[in-house]
Amino acid sequence: MTKGPLIVSFVGSSGVGKTTVVEQLVPLVRAAGLRVGTVKHAPHGHDVDRVGSDSWRHRQAGADVVLLAGADGAVLFLAPQPAPADSIRPAHHAHDDAAAVNHIVELAGRYLTDLDVVLVEGYAPLNDVLIEVHRKDNPRKAAADQREVWLVITDEPVGHPHEYRFEQVEAVAQRIVDRVRPSDRS
Repeated sequence: MTKGPLIVSFVGSSGVGKTTVVEQLVPLVRAAGLRVGTVKHAPHGHDVDRVGSDSWRHRQAGADVVLLAGADGAVLFLAPQPAPADSIRPAHHAHDDAAAVNHIVELAGRYLTDLDVVLVEGYAPLNDVLIEVHRKDNPRKAAADQREVWLVITDEPVGHPHEYRFEQVEAVAQRIVDRVRPSDRS
């Protein structure tokens, strides 16, 4: 039985810099020799495929899976799974739905297992450790109902024992690498 990747979820209010932090961490963690994947939670949908393109037309035709591949990489589109009739509830958000949680966890388990680290932006239920990203000009979004926050990246002290400033992203990357390969610590 193989151990899966370390799942590091980044939580925080909109506009605090979660995307920037993940974008900076990917090459730093890869430079340590680890395979890195990312997950971006898009509770309001996403716009990846141009309307009218061939892959869009394949999806519209009802394909269960569309693989769009080229010299620069590939994107895998999976058809949405219909919810059972008894699970439909009025006035709820998909990101709050247990079925949505299970779906993302299942997809990560299926497609991200060959990685060392998966950096998850904006999706606290999928995690081994949580990193809170905070800026003083944005209200703090607590992860109170989740596991304990492992560390905080912030521009102001918030009272967490493991706080890093945005300029210290290299130190955060090293903490992640050390978590994956504890024997590499000096």
